[in-house]
Amino acid sequence: MLHTDEQLMLSVKDGNRDAFRILTERHYTNTLNFIYRFVKNRTVAEDLCQETFLRVWRCVPTYRPIAKFRTFLYHIAKNVCLKQLAKDQRTPQIESLDAPYSDEDENSHPIAVAIADTNYSPEALLIAKETYEAIQAAINKLSQEHQLVFQLTEVQGLSYQEVAEIVQCPIGTVASRKNAAIRQLRKFLAPYRTRL
Repeated sequence: MLHTDEQLMLSVKDGNRDAFRILTERHYTNTLNFIYRFVKNRTVAEDLCQETFLRVWRCVPTYRPIAKFRTFLYHIAKNVCLKQLAKDQRTPQIESLDAPYSDEDENSHPIAVAIADTNYSPEALLIAKETYEAIQAAINKLSQEHQLVFQLTEVQGLSYQEVAEIVQCPIGTVASRKNAAIRQLRKFLAPYRTRL
């Protein structure tokens, strides 16, 4: 019985489609969350996650287990995200008024419903919205390199070694970028400390 991701991927290479299904089920949610944190749009993130797994499928014939599968997967997801971000910079995006109040919770109600619901006080909604926006604005101010390292280490829980392989730089650079990201986030969020 195959257990590791690398063994499953090699089994896919030998023609076992069920092994690819297992890999997809095992990594889909974390990959989707990773992508979402970059594109900040659930629908786009779902499309990009499918694109990521499609690219993994296309890489099956040439796959070699040099690094962990997760590193291989996130490297592909990173490239898919960077391509989408470059595309987004060329075309402006418009947000729907029916967008969920919280992008972090897929069961979140649209803003209009949340405001109309008596379970939510206007003050609590305002504080939650301001807090979320302040944190997201601070993260968005980071360079792409700092955002990527911060997301991979803090949100995805990857080791510095794994991140170094994904972003293709030395471990020391990963540590430096993460420390710089944390320093910048503290600086950006300093005015909000008493309010958050």
